[in-house]
Amino acid sequence: MPLAQGGFLRITEDQNRAAGDFVELIASALGTGRAIHPETAIASAARVSGSLLLRSFELDLETPEPGTVLLSNEANEKGPVLVGLLASFLERNQIQVDPTKLGGAPEQRGQAPNLDAQGSLALLQEGALQIVARHSLSLQQAAEAAALATGFIVKECAPSIGAETGFNIAAFGFIEGSKSVPPRLGKPIRESPAKPWYRFW
Repeated sequence: MPLAQGGFLRITEDQNRAAGDFVELIASALGTGRAIHPETAIASAARVSGSLLLRSFELDLETPEPGTVLLSNEANEKGPVLVGLLASFLERNQIQVDPTKLGGAPEQRGQAPNLDAQGSLALLQEGALQIVARHSLSLQQAAEAAALATGFIVKECAPSIGAETGFNIAAFGFIEGSKSVPPRLGKPIRESPAKPWYRFW
């Protein structure tokens, strides 16, 4: 089943297919014993989305050390689009989110992810950029597709950790990805499985 219908917030079919590939990338890289730690999966997907958005700004990402905070007007202006896509995806899929439980406090984000932002990106960014090329997407389009993938993972994990917790993790991950210098490229990646094998806790 597609993650979003064609025309959903101007999402193209190529973006829709890419969103599915992003979910597969997360599952293959993070899954252990057919299960995935929800907070890690959501945070990692959101960080990839934010980092792809950051790359679309054409800022200097080679001079600063990886992990350096990189603030930009572009991130402030375009970052909320990712959060909006997440919210719209959950609404479209009838996932209720209590706005009184949304926020950036650590206690509102469940368990800490098993990977920090640099660890997530080091593991996933090569595969993410392959997805970008495979579907001939711009980096901004790819960031939007990865935001949809994040929404799908939040939806799958909502029964176990709560939609609000998933939303908060994702929103923070978008910020981490779009406002910090990613790892250097060149790390080998794992191939995605031919068919979905994962389940979300």
